[in-house]
Amino acid sequence: MTKKVSTYADKTLHEVSDKKKINVEMKQLSVITDIPQPKKYSDLQHFTQDKWDEFDFAKPEDIQWWLDAKFGLFVHWGPCTLIGAEIGWARGGTRGPEADGHSVPVEIYDNLYKWFNPTRFNADEWVEFAKNAGQKYLVMVTKHHDGFCLWDTKTTDYNIMNTPFKRDVVKELAQACEKGGIKFGVYFSQRDWYNKDYFTENHNRYVEYMTEQVRELLTNYGKISILWFDAWYPSIFEPEHWDAVNVHKMVRELQPGIIINNRCSLPGDYDTPEGVIGSFQINRPWETTTSSFNSWSWNPNINDTIKSFKECIDTLIGCTIGGGNLLFNVGPRSDGEIELIHKQRFEQIGAWLKKYGESVYGTRGGPFKADAWGGFACKNNSIFIHILHPNYLPSDDEAVYIDMSELQNNVADCKMLSGDGGTYIANKKCVKVKKIGLDEVDTIVELVCTDKVVTIMPDPKNGTRVR
Repeated sequence: MTKKVSTYADKTLHEVSDKKKINVEMKQLSVITDIPQPKKYSDLQHFTQDKWDEFDFAKPEDIQWWLDAKFGLFVHWGPCTLIGAEIGWARGGTRGPEADGHSVPVEIYDNLYKWFNPTRFNADEWVEFAKNAGQKYLVMVTKHHDGFCLWDTKTTDYNIMNTPFKRDVVKELAQACEKGGIKFGVYFSQRDWYNKDYFTENHNRYVEYMTEQVRELLTNYGKISILWFDAWYPSIFEPEHWDAVNVHKMVRELQPGIIINNRCSLPGDYDTPEGVIGSFQINRPWETTTSSFNSWSWNPNINDTIKSFKECIDTLIGCTIGGGNLLFNVGPRSDGEIELIHKQRFEQIGAWLKKYGESVYGTRGGPFKADAWGGFACKNNSIFIHILHPNYLPSDDEAVYIDMSELQNNVADCKMLSGDGGTYIANKKCVKVKKIGLDEVDTIVELVCTDKVVTIMPDPKNGTRVR
């Protein structure tokens, strides 16, 4: 097996690179349109208003903490890390209605768990990692498309308890999050390419199996704040494929106050653009999910492809000023450790947030639309201007200009939070920031208004419309 590691890893990385190009084209899919739609959900690109209104949404007060949190940790991990192969997608064999996989042969991929022994896994250290990065919640991949379960499930032997490790990772992480004051969420893939009933004549039996797994996760591990489904392509999947309406009802009964994403062929409580910063959207919650390196799970090139500090801040602030959250992924090694360079990068982000977090946490996008140069976030009486790319702003020899002519509030004070203090000139119509005072990562200017800044509060039921 050792001789084959580099071959499979290289091939997987090549496929991941191709997939990233596809992700760039992805858009938010939970949208409402008045355009007539086909009868079958599998052909739907959007929801009609009457169909949207049939579904059950989280209450605004249930999602308030998440809107304030802004920044969460995503963790992709499993036996695939033993050979540096992409989680799920590297597995060969059949994939139900999707094209077969050809990367790592099934007989190899499906047996990796027999050698999976992450003796350096420490749930408390993962939680501390998230806290050091300034992240407020953690979403763990409990089962990806490959069907391997990281919890002590009674539904299948293909789980963590039948590895040499023999410890319930989900249980340990749930307990560590509770102890550490981090909200805990579970990623669960409805896809399961390992299960022999999946998309066969016995698919109903698979749905019962899948439903019981969701029930286990939401019953045996204390408070679950987020359920992150992952089968969202409307050209492939229908709600009936997962008994989605009844599963949603069960989820809300088992975990009152939980929030559910939009990847179960239903609208869900928030949208999930992937791999790119979502479009400016302040009426309905959304969250960009992307990785800190070129893949989702650990691979041999993980340290060479880590995003720069500037790229990380651009991504976080891009989500903030656009009205969304960021779920930022890390891929631990097969032994359970997170690579040192990733610890250092996430600590850099956390140190930055300790200085400037007031312009991120608890804010809402707006009151004006984000642009190529950056944008705005507001909270109470303050508007935070984030200048990420000043070259896109109008300027003269000395300063760049931000148009504030449509601002309805009166400005009582204007101060720089990052950059060379005292370099601004502000009035009712514009903010000028001297070029010599610009911060190379993010120049933040706070406008303190005499009254509260009014903006739209995101509401799960407030659907995204096609523009």
